Amino acid sequence: MSHKISTTPSALWIAMTASVLWLSASSSIQAQGDGSRRGGPPLTAKASAPIELTGYWTAVITEDWNLRMLTAPKGDFGTGEASAGIKTPGGDFRPPGNIPYKPAGVEAAMAWNPEKDEAEGNRCKAYGAVGIMRLPTRLHITWQDDNTLKMEAELGMQTRLFHFGPPPRGGQMSFTSGLYIPPEPPKLETPAGLEPTLQGYSVASWTVVGGVGSFERGGSLKVVTTHLKPGYYWKNGMPYTGNAVLTEHFRVMQLPDNSVWIRFTQMVEDPEYLTQPFLINYLFKKLPNESGWNPTPCSVK
Repeated sequence: MSHKISTTPSALWIAMTASVLWLSASSSIQAQGDGSRRGGPPLTAKASAPIELTGYWTAVITEDWNLRMLTAPKGDFGTGEASAGIKTPGGDFRPPGNIPYKPAGVEAAMAWNPEKDEAEGNRCKAYGAVGIMRLPTRLHITWQDDNTLKMEAELGMQTRLFHFGPPPRGGQMSFTSGLYIPPEPPKLETPAGLEPTLQGYSVASWTVVGGVGSFERGGSLKVVTTHLKPGYYWKNGMPYTGNAVLTEHFRVMQLPDNSVWIRFTQMVEDPEYLTQPFLINYLFKKLPNESGWNPTPCSVK
């Protein structure tokens, strides 16, 4: 006996909808990071990395040149000249540069005293997690262990550690309800009683895309850093507080000349000093080896 498949519009619609849901679920599961092998233990962060970040890199200064290559004068908020901001006719405060400062942030910046920092042993305030990526520095990235990525900065001889939590639970389709249950994000608790430091405590996670069918596997690294000591965005005393939350994204691209680059995005949320998140986009280029690597201590200017 032969069986005919119904080709009524409603039957076709149901079949097409089911196919789309299944493909979406499969893609979403893949996009969450290949967190485990089928029938095996979860993959480590190192094994599941969708991009290669290890090696030596150098900052390429294409933005904020006067603030990154030089120690700008006090009160230069990114405009190339000193200013303390203005009051608008309506009485609102207008910050002097491209940092969305509240008056308290501008006031703190205008109080910068490098000699005082030097005397108090605070030579590295511009080399914290928020500031170090803005300096014209080289980076050396390696795996400290299978779930901890280590980033060393040449300037200031600083070391950052990116801690990966357990892999996320993959998304799944509920065939009972017909609903797609999205994946759970990884959870990594900050150690209790952690003291603030210049580099803070960084929680990292991979975002994986592609890797299904003919789609090339790729992705990016997301890092969220808290427990920071107060520091400076740039060496001329542009301050952030210890309550700042730093979110960074690292993406890798290869150009036609085969050079490899990190597209780096940084966002700082600091409600005490900022009216809104402060974002930058910078570039780092991969170096062939460690040639020229020259660790240098912090300086206040």
